[in-house]
Amino acid sequence: MFGWIVQPALFDIPTGANPRDAHLARRLVAANDHHVKLVQDAGWDTIWVEDHMGWGDKAHLECFTTMAWLAGRHPGLRWGTMVCGQAFRNPGYLAKLAVNVHVLTEGRFILGIGAGNNGAEHEQYGFRFPPAAERLEQTEEAIRIVRALWTESPATVQGRHYQVNGAFCSPLPDRPIPLMIGGGGERRTLRLTALYADWWCADIGTAETFARKSRVLDGHCAAVGRDPRTVTRSQATWISVEDDPARIVRWPDLHIVAGSPAEVAAELKSFIAAGVEHFQVRFMDYPSTGGLERFVTEVLPHLDA
Repeated sequence: MFGWIVQPALFDIPTGANPRDAHLARRLVAANDHHVKLVQDAGWDTIWVEDHMGWGDKAHLECFTTMAWLAGRHPGLRWGTMVCGQAFRNPGYLAKLAVNVHVLTEGRFILGIGAGNNGAEHEQYGFRFPPAAERLEQTEEAIRIVRALWTESPATVQGRHYQVNGAFCSPLPDRPIPLMIGGGGERRTLRLTALYADWWCADIGTAETFARKSRVLDGHCAAVGRDPRTVTRSQATWISVEDDPARIVRWPDLHIVAGSPAEVAAELKSFIAAGVEHFQVRFMDYPSTGGLERFVTEVLPHLDA
């Protein structure tokens, strides 16, 4: 039910430190490695790696190379992208990357994909960031190409934005690779989810927001003739769990599941009642392990009960 989100950058940079310094990047790698071991020991089954090009001038980890390194050190876990910005990679190349991670993790990979939501990041790195309608059109073409390369050999897909022509993806996956769509756009994104996705990852928000969008997804599934129960529903969740109220983190413009262990457990129960089957979790006190440890010892028993 729970997976941990790898932290791509350090935000608690010591005063006077250079945010681009290589030793901070090494500290970030070591902290992520340690957290993966802790969540694996706690029985969590998924690790999710964000796909961003950077956070300003801070030392930042790239998605697929970080995942490959961590997966080699921690076998047996499931790994997923949270989520791939479709513009960052040619979809044929993305399909091949996914198959490679699938093979290396012995079939334990989930490809998360989305339309992208950070225009400045795209522009800084030379990627186009067209209006949302065009980005969603690109996303659908990318998904069609990825699916074709996973199932056909050779594959040919001619789209307005992307094409593959007689492309071989070798080896072909020995079992289906789950595809997850991230986002909450009710008209297009959730329709794409109903058409193509095995998983849906809801944007950070409240249980009430999740419940409303989940009902919209049900409607899209009905419209395309799909059983809505075949879509695994997950929620991106940032958590601040503290025994000291003064240390609780709350942000005015982003919903954080925050409070004492009992309060956090109660809110997570409301998400579960709304239909969440899996939580992708980040703790607000990272790189400290305190929030994770309190969650495992003081929150999970409430949920088990």
